[in-house]
Amino acid sequence: MPLPPPPPPEHLRAWPDRESLLADRARAIGELRRRGLTVPRLLLLWTYGVVAVLGWALFSLGLGAVVDRNADYVTGLVELVLGLFFLVPAVIGIAFGVARDRTVRGRLDAWAALGPDPGNDHLLRAGARGAVWLGLSVVLCVIGFALAVAGALQPGSTRVGETAYFVGTGVIVLVIGVLGAVRAVGHRRWAGRVPSPVPPPGPGGAHR
Repeated sequence: MPLPPPPPPEHLRAWPDRESLLADRARAIGELRRRGLTVPRLLLLWTYGVVAVLGWALFSLGLGAVVDRNADYVTGLVELVLGLFFLVPAVIGIAFGVARDRTVRGRLDAWAALGPDPGNDHLLRAGARGAVWLGLSVVLCVIGFALAVAGALQPGSTRVGETAYFVGTGVIVLVIGVLGAVRAVGHRRWAGRVPSPVPPPGPGGAHR
């Protein structure tokens, strides 16, 4: 399903009144927000990470076969090719995800710049979902960093393939965690810049 388009250029805008503008703004921002910090998006990011880890595991086996000579070269080359077969699509998928996030953020900024909407803007923070994204991503960062450091500090007698596996796997997990954390923190910072992040006063409240 395509993303909601950005608002039309200023000279082409033809909303009959402020209410119509805010209604279109609320629909577009609501749909764009649903494309952000959702469980499916988090699972998709993790899926790319799992595929990348699998590819790196095969690549490390092939590297061990070629460098450490713990298998024949034909097997090693096959494992290297299979590793790239998994790694390349995972990297491309992650890159497309990052580019898509930037597009979503740009369109959110464009719609939010049309003006404040106190009746809806207080819903944009996604506090609970953002906290889940951030918490799980930080856990991944810690695990990935620990794996990478453990692999790098292995004794010199450790085989190249084994060292590459632990360091590479740790780096992949760390990158997935960082991407998730950046997305969660970025959304929270964006929501804080929206012109009216708090709801309007209720009935009988003071208007300022």
